[in-house]
Amino acid sequence: MPMPTPPKPGEEPTSESELYRYHLRRLVTWYLEALDPLPEEAFAWKPPVAHANSLAAICSHAISSAEWWVLSCVGDGSIDRDRDAEFATLPTWAELRPRFVSFLANAESLLSGMSSEQLAEISRHPAGDRMKRRCLTHTVEHMGLHLGHVEVTIDWHTWQRATRVG
Repeated sequence: MPMPTPPKPGEEPTSESELYRYHLRRLVTWYLEALDPLPEEAFAWKPPVAHANSLAAICSHAISSAEWWVLSCVGDGSIDRDRDAEFATLPTWAELRPRFVSFLANAESLLSGMSSEQLAEISRHPAGDRMKRRCLTHTVEHMGLHLGHVEVTIDWHTWQRATRVG
């Protein structure tokens, strides 16, 4: 899977908020690069094992979670969330892709210029207090975890198509 070009010396993030923005940009870029080339049917395909999820379900959950943790818990978006619905809906990539792009733009705007003191503030969260930086760290971890699931699912789908055809 291609990786975005790393920053050159002197181009690295210089503040904590820039660091979170950098990682979110890299993750969203990787999702787009992994999913854009796929045929439409691959996005709805589900691995033939119990409890496996389609790319549609994985990506719906990953972006819904990111929106909630960043735009709602760190920002002031709606705090309501239906996690189970994230796995039950099966949008197409054409429907879901704009959410990744919009999330990134909104997260960049929210985090732009945010100080370390602001990132240490307590966030809104139904299950209890967390520092805003912990919400962001969780989002980076969570999106990275599900990106791995996306990569494995793509590999599995590609392998299954090749063995059926060949």
